[in-house]
Amino acid sequence: MTEPLLVVEKLAMAYRQSRRRLPVLAEVAFQAAEGEFLCLVGPSGCGKTTLLRLIAGLERPEAGGVYLAGVPMDRPRRRVGFLFQEPRLMAWRTVAANVALPLEISGTPRVEVARRVQSLLDWVGLAGFAAAYPAQLSGGMAQRVALARALVYDPQLLLLDEPFGALDALTRERMAQELLRIWQARRKTVVMVTHSVPEAVLLADRVLVLGPRPASVVAEVNVGLPRPRGEAVLETPAFAALARRVRQALDDAV
Repeated sequence: MTEPLLVVEKLAMAYRQSRRRLPVLAEVAFQAAEGEFLCLVGPSGCGKTTLLRLIAGLERPEAGGVYLAGVPMDRPRRRVGFLFQEPRLMAWRTVAANVALPLEISGTPRVEVARRVQSLLDWVGLAGFAAAYPAQLSGGMAQRVALARALVYDPQLLLLDEPFGALDALTRERMAQELLRIWQARRKTVVMVTHSVPEAVLLADRVLVLGPRPASVVAEVNVGLPRPRGEAVLETPAFAALARRVRQALDDAV
């Protein structure tokens, strides 16, 4: 059997608030195969973002560990891309310059920077907007720029923290389809947090349900719908049945 790319091993985490200890995660454990798309759902405030930050090496757990291809994620590494809830673009830099920033910081030669940036802007459908500034972009376009920036190092693992949560419903649906298209082409391992059950079922190979704080994985739903998946799958009985299973697991957890 192929070894998993990502191993999350009994993660426990708590924060300090004044003199109080606030437990957030309790022995969260799961694995992800190379090229697998996982979605995490759970009650608001249960620690989903904290979990992504631990996987990325941005924080250290109280107990447990995270391993990517056998390497401990004890610090941020280029093999992990992170797309936050907000695009976090620099207003004074063009679209191309925002995508290029990580490469510039690492000292990548200019010719290689230009090649990678152009390739990624083509992939995310922004080839004609390289010279535009963030203020000239819609919310969906800004998130595409942020996605291109997260992919600029060609990471093994892509972490998505509710990336479409601030978008209107129609744009969110379109961005989900765009994400599926990009994932289908590049087949990165993805762990994505979402509050939308239909979005989770549409995108994921597996949906992991977290319980209330301190959170642990309380249910796993294997999606199993054939790929590629278009909008028509949303109207099928199989999709509806899977969404009901995820919602029932959420209801049982709280």
